[in-house]
This record gives sequence, C-alpha cells and structure tokens, in this order.
Amino acid sequence: MLKYKALYCWPYKFKQAKAEKLREEFRPKAFELPPIEPAGKPEIEIHMLCGKHHLDMGVWSSWSILRFLKNAVLYVHSDGTLGEQEADLFQKVVPSARIVTKTQADNRVKATVASIAPRLCQWRETNLFAPQLIDMNLFGNLDRFLMLDADILCFSDPVELRTALMDEELVFRWAQDLRSCYAAPLSVLREMTQLQVPEAVNLGPMVAPRLKQNDFDYLEHLFGRLQTEPTINLKISWAPQTLYAVCAARCPQSRPLSRTYAVRLGRTSNRAVLRHYVSIPAIRPRFFTEGLPRLLTTIEKQLAD
Repeated sequence: MLKYKALYCWPYKFKQAKAEKLREEFRPKAFELPPIEPAGKPEIEIHMLCGKHHLDMGVWSSWSILRFLKNAVLYVHSDGTLGEQEADLFQKVVPSARIVTKTQADNRVKATVASIAPRLCQWRETNLFAPQLIDMNLFGNLDRFLMLDADILCFSDPVELRTALMDEELVFRWAQDLRSCYAAPLSVLREMTQLQVPEAVNLGPMVAPRLKQNDFDYLEHLFGRLQTEPTINLKISWAPQTLYAVCAARCPQSRPLSRTYAVRLGRTSNRAVLRHYVSIPAIRPRFFTEGLPRLLTTIEKQLAD
C-alpha cells in the first residue's frame, strides 16, 4: 500500500487540485454540447452506470462516443442518485437517452432473475456496481451491448468497437487493465472454475454478449462457492469485473481489444482512440487536464467548419 501511494497518489496531489478547478470550469459546458441526433433504428446498445456526482463526466463520455456511433441507443442506469433534474440535463445533450431509475431496475430484477439467482440479487442490494452485471443485461433487446464507464473519453472513430458490436462473432471484447483487479487472486479463480480466466479484464469499455438464464444459473452457483472462500471479497467494486472475466472464459474466442483501448499510465497520447481515466490519482485528473481540453479543441474546430 505504501508503494502504491508513493508511486500513484502522493506525486499527483497538485494535479488533483488543478483537475477539480478545471472540472468546475468545464461543468457548464457539458450541458451546452450540441444534442446528439436520435438513431432511427438502433443497431447498437450502450449501457452506462451513472450517479449525480459523475453526471457531468457521464455526459462528456456518452457524447464523445455517440458522435461516432450514430446508430446507437444509450441506457443510463442510475445508481439511485439521479433525479428528474439530472435526467433532464442528461437528455438535453442526449435526447434519446433512456434513463433507468433505481425503482425501475429493482422491479425488473424482481420480475426476472430474483427467483433464479437469489444470492446475486442479495449481493446487488449492497454492491453499488452490481447493476453492471445484472441490470444492464435486463434492459434492451439486442444480443450484445457496449458497457461504457462515465470516466471514458472517445477522441476518434472507435472502429474496433463498432466491428465487435456489429460482427457475426458474438464474444466478449474488453479493454486490458494495468493489472488483474479482481475480487479474488487469479489463481484461485482459475482453480475454482477450472477455466482459463483471462488476466486484467477491465469493463470500460467492454463489448458483452447479453447474459441469458443459463449464464445467471452458472453465476448463481459460482457465487455461492465464492462466498465460502476467505480470500475472496465480493463487496468491492471489482466484483462485477471479476464475474465478467469468468463469463469471458466460458465464451470461446473472447479476447482483449487492441492496446489502443488499454488502460495506461502517463499522458494521453495524441493517437489514442479513447481513454479510460480510471480512479487512481495518477490517471483520473487527466480526464480534466488533458482529455477535456483535447475534446473541446475538436468541438471548436468542428463548429468553425
């Protein structure tokens, strides 16, 4: 822990303070972005978990990618903190965004998977990120979807993502993380599942085939076993990521996206298609100090043309 703080936290205190000031400066501009035109017949689904605290980031993130994926529909899953005012602000920029309230999600879960996956549903009540695994698979009707985090910015046409979303091959494709951030040691997961669970799966972004009843049946059984293992912590935010890694191992030919989409340290490359500004001090402030200025410069050029 001391090494982590020395490398990735303490040196970035000043950058964090600067980022907060820039965030306040940029926040009003998020809700003044040119509205995204609704897709005629959606061929792509994008699902995002978002709350009031990250509303501005969620708008920036979704707008940045929807300008390229014009045949997409966006589902915004509230973490329970998005009210009508926040929904209106989001839909001011993405008018066709489908805001899934906590109440709507709770009712859908009770009507669909509660009876077949009671352990998972009980876990969902206490893990803020569980909707990534459960709720996102219960809304929409396409055979796969793009999971998008609110701390992602897209700078150019994400061709590889579009191909994965439209291709006949139905497999998991994910961004490679800095390391395996799972709720359990990778060796324990592999031994328990007897699967070659992939390393360093990150959900932002991830193209995910929609989970079906047999998938929930498997995860429910696995979850019961995971709960008995003392080295596994299912309360942390990485738990859904862990379970998706197992799902990917069960789906032949699933594989990471190219390194262009990987989580990385250091400055934002001018060649980056998109970047996931994960929540460590060495990376997150760059959303505001590097990512947004670059995005705003692009917008200004487009408006000038």
